[in-house]
Amino acid sequence: MSAETTLHFDGREQANELALKLIQQAKSNICFFGSTLDNVLFDHAEVMAGLSAFSRRTPRAQARFIVHDSQQAIAQGHRLIALAQKLTSSIHIRISSEKYKGLKQTFLLIDNAAFLYSQTASRYNDRVCFDDVSESRQLQKLFNTIWEYGSPDPMTRRLTL
Repeated sequence: MSAETTLHFDGREQANELALKLIQQAKSNICFFGSTLDNVLFDHAEVMAGLSAFSRRTPRAQARFIVHDSQQAIAQGHRLIALAQKLTSSIHIRISSEKYKGLKQTFLLIDNAAFLYSQTASRYNDRVCFDDVSESRQLQKLFNTIWEYGSPDPMTRRLTL
């Protein structure tokens, strides 16, 4: 891990700013794992604009979100759900399996090279790294495993008649 590309953050505002910066630099792959569709990180107009632009940039762009529970986000009308319902080929939301419900960390991965990580989902203090392929790959491997065991969230899918 390079000291020049790793920053420690503490607080909601800083976490939101760093997540936005990561999303804006994404070229092909955004992955998020956490207990919920985090309001602090994602339920903001700037972040939604960044995700929308990312999703439309290339046909291969994929944003994958896997959470333990989406009920609160649904009840609060989280903007990410509406965006995922519009951009169904590039933004996907899944629910983690019972096997992984005990995991408390939150992480956002960008293009297998950058990440934002917090050991505890409810606390916004840990680290962000803009260029660490090795640790990003480890987190990506964990994410892919959780994704495989998870299931599509029927509550966030677009209903068609």
